[in-house]
Amino acid sequence: MNKRRWYQFSVSLPKSFYDIISGQLSEQGFTGFVEQEESIECYIPAKKTKAEAQKIIEATLERLKKEFPKLRWTIKGKVIKEENWNKQWEKNTGIVSATSHIIIKPSWKKLRKKDAGKIVLHIDPKMSFGTGHHETTRLSLELLERYVNGEGAVLDFGCGTGVLAIAAAKLGARSIIAIDNDPWAIENAKENVKRNRVQNIVKVLSGNESKIPNRTFSLIVANIDVPTIQKVLPALTHRMKVGSIAIFSGILTSDGESLIPIFAKYRLSAIDLISENEWLAITLMKL
Repeated sequence: MNKRRWYQFSVSLPKSFYDIISGQLSEQGFTGFVEQEESIECYIPAKKTKAEAQKIIEATLERLKKEFPKLRWTIKGKVIKEENWNKQWEKNTGIVSATSHIIIKPSWKKLRKKDAGKIVLHIDPKMSFGTGHHETTRLSLELLERYVNGEGAVLDFGCGTGVLAIAAAKLGARSIIAIDNDPWAIENAKENVKRNRVQNIVKVLSGNESKIPNRTFSLIVANIDVPTIQKVLPALTHRMKVGSIAIFSGILTSDGESLIPIFAKYRLSAIDLISENEWLAITLMKL
């Protein structure tokens, strides 16, 4: 049986834009992303012509340029087979020191001596978000270290690989719901939850905010983009009680100040904020 053909596009642009591009392209048929030092590789099944697929990327970048006029990029594309795609994915995914106490390790890598005593998150990504290479994941993990405790339930909204839900479990949370609307993410998160032996703590659900169980959570974490944060705020805050914590990442520092009054409308008060490069993550408490 013939292997499926894919297009691989290598898009060279500043690293601070990787998360935005991957998020927007994932809604337009692209199903995989590999972050390199000077480019992001974007994968899409070869259902369209290569030129048509490249136009999707170019149109997305042109829209982004309206907000960031100095943005520049180059695009290189080629056709690959599925087996080569998987090999390339594994080759470029290594151990990530996400925080000073947490590492993210794919199954094909061996632990290093310097990792002794750290929390190990065994994550094999299947073209889902959350490998730890991006600032937004690392910022989320740092805040989870500060605010997860053994009391109450945790919600990981937009869970991707499940890395944040798994981290919450290993940090002491006793009950966690992880939810995403991407079939790739759901399959991958379930595999990673089992791989980390936290399936008795983490339940993975498929769907959007309407599928969140009607219960309250002591902590909600969402590593998503700003438009999605604004869209799901009513649903998320409806499931928070006074004193509950919300951690939002995926926010450009330039957007942070404008979000504070929006959070205030839902009785969310900022209590902690950290940043890395052009990204920030914010912790809020329900008043």
